Amino acid sequence: MTTPVFMEPEAEQSGGQMGFVLPSAVAASSIPAPTNEKVKIEKRAAGKFAVLRFSGQMNEKTKTSTEQKLRKWIDAKGLSGGPTVEFAGYDPPWTPGLLCRNEVLIRLP
Repeated sequence: MTTPVFMEPEAEQSGGQMGFVLPSAVAASSIPAPTNEKVKIEKRAAGKFAVLRFSGQMNEKTKTSTEQKLRKWIDAKGLSGGPTVEFAGYDPPWTPGLLCRNEVLIRLP
């Protein structure tokens, strides 16, 4: 999978980023070249992830609690999750908190 990532100056300061996942059927040669030096095209390795969906604003409190819930679930299933955690938000910033769709992802070995 190839993921072009665009980072806004504010996102760089907060550690956030925006990414788009393109289907593997899209050949690397057909992806347009970025016109901004902050846009990067990266190939990410496929893999298995444990994922927990949650709603609400994505802040440190919700991120910490949902990561802990997912890690407890991973442990209860006898799985082992990697140290890296990713958070994904799928809605525009004007979406009311309870309607926001977010996910926490932990890669499984």
